[in-house]
Amino acid sequence: GSLGTDLLTTQNWISNWYESSYVEGGLNPIGWYNSIPRYFLCLFWAIQSITSIGYGNIAPVTLAEYVVANILMLASGIFWAYIIGNLVEAVGAMGTINREYLARMDKANEMVRGFATKDLPLELSGSTAAMKASTRVRRFITNQRDRASNKWLDSHSAPTLTDQYPTLEILSPELQRLCALHLLQPMIESVPYLSSRYLSPEEQADIALKSVSLEFSNGEHFTQHFGLGRGLMIFRTGLAYATRKNLSWKSFYWRKSCPDHPMDVNEILVEDDFMSERQLVYHFVGFTRVLFIPRSVVMEALENNESAWKGCGRWRYFMGKLTLNSVNYGAVETA
Repeated sequence: GSLGTDLLTTQNWISNWYESSYVEGGLNPIGWYNSIPRYFLCLFWAIQSITSIGYGNIAPVTLAEYVVANILMLASGIFWAYIIGNLVEAVGAMGTINREYLARMDKANEMVRGFATKDLPLELSGSTAAMKASTRVRRFITNQRDRASNKWLDSHSAPTLTDQYPTLEILSPELQRLCALHLLQPMIESVPYLSSRYLSPEEQADIALKSVSLEFSNGEHFTQHFGLGRGLMIFRTGLAYATRKNLSWKSFYWRKSCPDHPMDVNEILVEDDFMSERQLVYHFVGFTRVLFIPRSVVMEALENNESAWKGCGRWRYFMGKLTLNSVNYGAVETA
C-alpha cells in the first residue's frame, strides 16, 4: 500500500519509465521521500512535450495519460504558433521601420549635400541649438524613428487624424466622430472654453478632426504654422521655453512639458493684428510633439456656440488682452 509499491505495480507512465530507463544511482521517483525527483521527472516530460522535442523515453500508458498528453500537445502547438507569429510580426515591423528610416536618411543626406552653404549666421538660421543644420536634420529623423510605430511610415509634416489613422476615411460620419473623441477628447477637454461643459460631443469631435499633430526638433522655434496660422498647442512630449516677439529677454519664461496640457488658452483668442508685435515664440528643447488646434477652428467653434463664448471665452479673451497690455509696460510673465 505504499506509494512506491503503487507506482511500480500499477500501469502508469512512471512505472513504464522506471522499467525502461531507470539507472541505479540516478533519479528515482519512487517513494514518499522522493517527491522532488518525481516533480522534476514530471517537469521534464511536460517541457519536452510543450517544446515538441520528445526524447521518447517517457510515454503515456493509461487512457487518462493519453488524454492529458493529447490536450497538452494541442495546447502547446497553438501556444507556439501564437508566439512565433508575434515574433515574426515584430521583426517584420522593425525591419520595415528601419528600411524606411534608412530611405529617409539617404534622402536627407542627399539634401544636405546640396546645401549651397554649410553654415548660416544665427540671425538667418534662427536656431537656438549649438549644432549644424545637417546634424539637426539627421537627429530629427532619428528621433522620429526611435519613437516610431507603424503609423510613422505614413506620417506627414502636419498630419490630421485621418492622415494618422487612414481607417477613419472609410468609416461612417458617426463612427468618425466617435473615434475622434476616443483619440483626442481628453486633450480638448483640457481647454476650458472647448470642454464638454459648453460644447457637445459632435462639436468636440469636429475640432478633433480639424486638429493636426506637429513635431519639432531640438533648437527649432515656432510662432505660427505657415499654412494654418496661429493656433492652440497642447504638448504631448518634450519641453520648450518661450520669448516675446521683438521684445527683450526679460519676457523669457519656461513652458513646462505637462502632458496633454494646453498652452496660452487666453492669448489665442486675441486678434492677429493685436498679436503681431507681442506674439510668443516657442523654442523647443529636445524632440517635441504637440497637438495643434488652429485659431480658425477655435473661433469657429466659439462663434457657433454662444454659451461657450459668453460663459468662458470672452473672459479668457479679456484676460489675454490684459496680459498682452501688461507686456507693453514690462510686466514680468509667469508660466
